[in-house]
Order: sequence, then structure tokens, then C-alpha cells
Amino acid sequence: MITTHLNPDFDAFASAVAAQKFFPDHMIVLGGELSPALKGFLSSRGLLLSFYKTGELKLERLNSLIVVDTSDIQRLPFSIRRLITAGTEVKFFDHHLQATGEKPGTYRDLGACTTLMCTLLRKKKKHITQNEASLFATAIYRETGNFTHANTKPQDLRTAAWLLDSGVHPDELGVYSSYRLSLSQQKLVETLLLNIETVDVGGVEISFARAQRDSLPSGMSLAIEKLWSFLGVENLVVLVKVGERIYFTIRSRHMNLDLNGLGGSLRNGVGAFTMGYFEEGDFEKADLAIRGAFEKNIERLIKVRDIMSSPVRTVLTEMRVEDVLKIMQRTGHHTLPVVDQDKIVGIARHRNVEKASRHNLGDRKIVEIMDPFFVVASANDSVQSVTDRMVENDTTSALVLENGILTGIVTRTDLLKSPFSRQRFLQSREQKEDQNYVKLSIARLLEERVEGRLLTMLRFLGAVGSELGMPTYIVGGFVRDLLLNKTNLDLDIVVEGNANSFAAAFKKYFDIKIVEHKEFLASSMFFHDGLRIDVATARTEFYKRPAALPEVDISTIKKDLYRRDFSINAMAVKLNQEEFGMLIDFFGSRNDLARGTIRALHPLSFIEDPTRVLRAVRFEQRFGFEIEVRTAELLKNCVREDYLDKVAGQRLRDELNKILLEPQPLKAIRRLSTLGVIEKLFPGVVFDRRIDFAIEKYFLRRPRNNGYIGEDRILYTLMMILLRYSINEQVQWNIQRYGLPRNFLERLRDARENAESISRENPEKPSQYHCAIKSKKAETLNFLNSQLEDERDRSFVEYLKRLKETKLAVDGERLKRAYGLKEGPEIKKVLDALYCARLDGLEIEKEDGFVKDFLRMEGI
Repeated sequence: MITTHLNPDFDAFASAVAAQKFFPDHMIVLGGELSPALKGFLSSRGLLLSFYKTGELKLERLNSLIVVDTSDIQRLPFSIRRLITAGTEVKFFDHHLQATGEKPGTYRDLGACTTLMCTLLRKKKKHITQNEASLFATAIYRETGNFTHANTKPQDLRTAAWLLDSGVHPDELGVYSSYRLSLSQQKLVETLLLNIETVDVGGVEISFARAQRDSLPSGMSLAIEKLWSFLGVENLVVLVKVGERIYFTIRSRHMNLDLNGLGGSLRNGVGAFTMGYFEEGDFEKADLAIRGAFEKNIERLIKVRDIMSSPVRTVLTEMRVEDVLKIMQRTGHHTLPVVDQDKIVGIARHRNVEKASRHNLGDRKIVEIMDPFFVVASANDSVQSVTDRMVENDTTSALVLENGILTGIVTRTDLLKSPFSRQRFLQSREQKEDQNYVKLSIARLLEERVEGRLLTMLRFLGAVGSELGMPTYIVGGFVRDLLLNKTNLDLDIVVEGNANSFAAAFKKYFDIKIVEHKEFLASSMFFHDGLRIDVATARTEFYKRPAALPEVDISTIKKDLYRRDFSINAMAVKLNQEEFGMLIDFFGSRNDLARGTIRALHPLSFIEDPTRVLRAVRFEQRFGFEIEVRTAELLKNCVREDYLDKVAGQRLRDELNKILLEPQPLKAIRRLSTLGVIEKLFPGVVFDRRIDFAIEKYFLRRPRNNGYIGEDRILYTLMMILLRYSINEQVQWNIQRYGLPRNFLERLRDARENAESISRENPEKPSQYHCAIKSKKAETLNFLNSQLEDERDRSFVEYLKRLKETKLAVDGERLKRAYGLKEGPEIKKVLDALYCARLDGLEIEKEDGFVKDFLRMEGI
């Protein structure tokens, strides 16, 4: 892992990005919030940087930790500090020599930690992109106060020059420049930085910084503001001793403190910025007094009106997605209520808006991708009750209404601005995660339901993962069917590591063939007995445009499961020896499985991959489940907006073939029809009663017919039925889209004519069917059978039986030898007549007699 101090600024963030170039197998994990300026920089650049917030990961062990821009463990996020053990290798990169101690790492006395990291990048000749260069240059520019701070070194300027040579435009840097401090202010900040202690008061972290001066420093408030901004802490108390008096300044980011009566004369006794002094110059007593003031305030009953944001920016249902995204980027608001004629109808969320814009849906109306579900609160509600409601409904915001009028909004950010509500929110979120996040052992279930050799193989896969230090899981359909007590031999393995390295290590123990899929960070392992195991790196997928194949990036098991189609397929079972058989469920998948619900994991699921429309129906019909209401809405929108047209025909054909191989494909086809999918897949097809009855008869009669004519290709027969009444141009379009045989149109044309001939002539004898039907291919015969009513079916089946049983004893050679016939049309004429007679019941022993009579009658 690579990390830095809480609430990273430009220098910390840029240093972490640079560090990852030296440690590519480490993930960047950050605590707190990025500064607004940094967020603005990243959003304006569209940087594809992979990093995680501490709350996104559930870690139990930390092998290697890289720390940048600080050497103080106490400044790291608590969730990371608690993972550091005697077995954790920790290495520091910092630009403050004073704080090194005995801690291993690289330290240089420089103006910015980014300078240190860039110097190392240059020495190692590591490539950096232009956007990365801009990030590094901006970080150095800000950290050195535009190269005016006293701690600025020549190396800072040399590094900036190198970055300018890499393509950075100088005029870009001023946009994110910081204010300048005087030399005395800088020295005060440096002294305070070296004398910081962070304490916990009632679950609230307070940072105390101390300094001693001969006189009260000029511009002290500006220096403290700079310090507070740099530290990014929630609460900062600065104590400056001058003579026998201690001056204090309290900056509180997250709550209004009532500090009247604290110390001596106060410039401001209420609010987030408080200044005053203590007559007695004792740091310890000042500390205790201020801690007591925090303790007195911590239990205040906080109302929604105390933390809500107001006024609330809203957007209209008719607004375009791209316009809403611009508003979000300009204002920094990630949640915007959607209004239709003064009525709130939903919430626009940044993650959905940004993703829709990325999929070229910027011209769509925001109402199409908004979330119609939202939580409502009153300004007089307690924050505790609103927090509970938000967590219960798994949302990050609540709208504050007074007499039906929108007066404010409470977001997750607002909740975190109060230590009390923050504590409630985090506790409630943990409880909610406990409700959704399931981690339980099903090792006994594996032993009961998995065949012995396969179970041994799973254990061995876990052992190899443990040997390599890679968390190893089996995922997807195998886990789903295991819980449903169904057999599934699709072994999809996911490792948090390099899948190709895993496969290579596995090959040391088994004689297998490995096929690498480097673009998907995966390998397939083939055994001689036909067993196949697919192993992939835990990855996240992003779609550059709708219906395109995804691009992948290394990730965690949680994000790997989140990219899957439906919740019932988003579970994993850990295989490593120490936790073999541990079920991992982040998304309430077991509950959906128990309820029989097909649920998409996010609103743009079908737009990103429209083939999920067919998969949703396949799973629904296979298991007798039901597509969840919201998921059904998303599915229908995807179909209605023609996203299936954007999918390659071969991918759709593959999904159709999977449906047709299900035990009851007719149910799935009818369900696709009710959803409007059939007409979208096959333009020109009208799924009316005629076609529905024909398909029903086809699937009903096909198993019987297989015994007489062999198995047909189901997709070909189905498309002949669907396209019977379509014009030739529409048939040709479908041929090209789905890669059908070039002669498919000709075969369909012949089958149509045969069907019309049978309908017109009403054959009774097998020979009459034989003469009416040109092609004897299984697809054509099944197509024709599907057009017949039950009473006609009996005679047709008799024809199929005779077709299979009938073999002539007399052939062309016998006709030439015994009857003196010459090669030519006469022989064919005789054999056709003989075959028809045999179909109608002529016994094989009477073939010669029939031939003699036929030759005499025909005068041959």
C-alpha cells in the first residue's frame, strides 16, 4: 500500500502517484478528503489514476507500506495505522529532515516531497505523461509558495524546469497557486508543524500545535490558516506562549463550538474560528481547559438545520446530462435534486451522470438516468434520525422539506462535518455494511455438495494462492449454483494479484496447457481430461462507449464482483488455506438469491453491456426468478433506446444460443417478446400468434423428431420460423448480422414454397410429402413441421419415420446390370418411383417386381 497523511494536499497526492511508479504492485489508499483545489485539478484533467479511500477496503493484513510526505505514523488514517504490525515493512519518503529519527526511508531537505520523488524518477529514467508532469509541477509550485518559501531549495526549481521541459504549460500553474507567507509567518508554521500532538476527545480528533515567541507574531491568523489548510485536520488548536500569557486559536471544520467563558478575552466566542488567551502561561492547563470545552460541546443535540446545505441547487427534468455534469463540476455538488413543475421527482447522482456522459449520452435528458428514490427530512429532525434513514435506504443524501418546499439538503459530506453525526454515520454505516456484507464459512457445504476430485482441486488452488501471497477466490455461477444445490463445472477463479503468474505457479504441480489472455489479465488452464479452469486478476472494467467490450484495470475482489451482471452472480468463496470456504457477499446477493430476484448492480448496467438484457431473461426463466422492478425499468429503457443495435451480432448470437440450450427456451423467447426484445433483435419480425404457435409446436415436437432426422441447429430453425413472413431484404440483413450461411435465404425461400405446397395439396401419404419437400435438412423439416396443425402432424411424423427406415435394395448398378438400363435420367426416374413406393409401404422383397411393372408401364 502507498499512503500519506489525512486529507492529502497536492504535494501528498502527487508524491503518492510518483511512488506508484516505483512500486506498481502497491495500491494508493488515502484517508479523509482531497482538497477542493486538488479535486478541481483532477476533474479538469480527466486523469485516469487508480486510488482508493480507506472506507472502500476491508483489509486484515498489511505486508508493505510506503508513506510519502510525512514520517509521522500518527498523521496516517487510523484504519491504516491499526494494520501496521511487526511484520509490516514500512518505508518513508519525506522532505523534512528533522522528523526522520531511525525510520527507514529516503529523506531530503527540500521544499516539496514531490521534488524528492521526481528526482528519483529522473534517476531511474521513469516515463511520465504530460498530465502527470502537470500534477507534479503544480504540487511543487503550491508547496513552495510559488518558490518563495524559506525552505525552497535549488533542486525544487531544477525539478520544475525539468517538468516544464516535459510539456507543462507555465500559465496552468497559477490557477492552483497558493497565497504567500512572510518569512516570520513561515517560521511560525514550521515551528508549529514540529510540535503537533493529536488527541481523541469523545471520538473527535483534535490536533494541538504549540510554539513560544518573544512577542505575538504579526499575521498569526494567516499563518494558522495556512497550517490548518496544510494539515487538513478536523479541529486544530494553536497555542502560542508569549511571556506569561498563552494565546489560543481554535479552528473547527465540523461543528460550531460554544466557548464562552473559556480563557480570557475572546475575539470570537462562538463559531468555527475562535481566538483568545489564558493569563496563566501553562501549556498543560490550557490543553485541559480546551479539551473540557470540546467535551462540553460534544453531546449537543444537533438538528438537521445545523448541518444542512442551503440553498439547494436543482436541475430540471428536461436538462441534458452533459449540462448537469457541467453544473456538478463547476459547483462541486455531487447530488442534485431533479424538479418537474416545482415537484421533486428524483436525484441526479454524479457517478451516474459522469458515467452516462462517458458513454456519449450527454444529449439525453437527466430524467432518464436519475434515481427516482430519495429520503426526505425536516429541518427540526435530529441528525441521528436522518442518518439512520439514509443508511437504511442506502443513500448518500436527504432532501429537507418544509411545507413541501425544498429548503436544504443533507449529504454524506454534511454528516461528516459534525463529529457527533460523523460518529453516528460511521457506526450506522458499519451496521448497514454488516447487514449487507456477509462473510461466513460454507466449507461444510462445499464438502457436501462438491465432488471429491473437484473439491481437492479447489483446495489446491487455494494452497497455490497462499504460497504466492495472493487472496484466491472462486466466483460467479459456481457459487450461485452451489447455494442453490445445482451442479456447475464452470470454474472461474479470481486472484488479487497477477493471474498469469498464478497459472505459471500452478503448472509446476500439474501437467496442463495454459492459454494467456494478457489483454484481460487472465489465463485459461486446460487439463488432459477436459477440465478447464479460468483464472483472472481481480479487476474493474470501464466501458469507453455503450455496448463496447470493456477495458480492464487491476482492482480488488469487491470491485471485481461489482462489475458483474447481477447480484446473484456477485458472490465469491475464498480458497486460501487459512480461510477455505469463506463466502464473501458485499451486495446482499444471498438475500436476492433467497427471494428469487434478478437485480442489476448499478443503473447503467444494461447500457454498458446490452447483452445483459438476454442474460437477465435467461436467468429469470432458468431459476423461476423475477426481474426486480427497477432492473426491469432499466432493461426496458435499454431496449427502447436501441442499445442492442450497438452490439456485435456474434455476441448476441452467443447469448441467443445459450438461451436456446436452456431446458425451457420457449418461456425465455416469450418473455423476450413481451419486453420488446425479439423485434429489436430481428428487424422485420412481428411476433404474432402465428409465429408464437409455430415456435411452440417446434419446441414441443423437436425432441421426438430428433430421433428420426437427427438434431438440427436450433438457432437456424428458429430464425426460419421468425423470418417466414419477412421480405428478402430484411432476411438478408439478419443473415449478415448474425453470420448465417450464405444460402440461408435460398433455403428459407424453398422452405416457404414447400410449406405453401403442403398447405395447398394436403398430402396424406409419405410419398406425397417426399415429392413436396425439396430439402431434407433437419432445420427445413422441423420448420415445416412447425407450420402443421395436430391432425396433419400425424401423417408428417409417419413420413419422418419412413424417411429414416427406408433403404433401397435395388440401386443404379443393379438396374444397369439386371435390366440393361443406361446411365441417365431413366435410372433416376425409376429409383424415385421405387423410393416413393417404399415410403408408402412397399416391402423390400417386392422391389424387383415393382421395377419390372414400372418399366413395362413406362415403356422403358
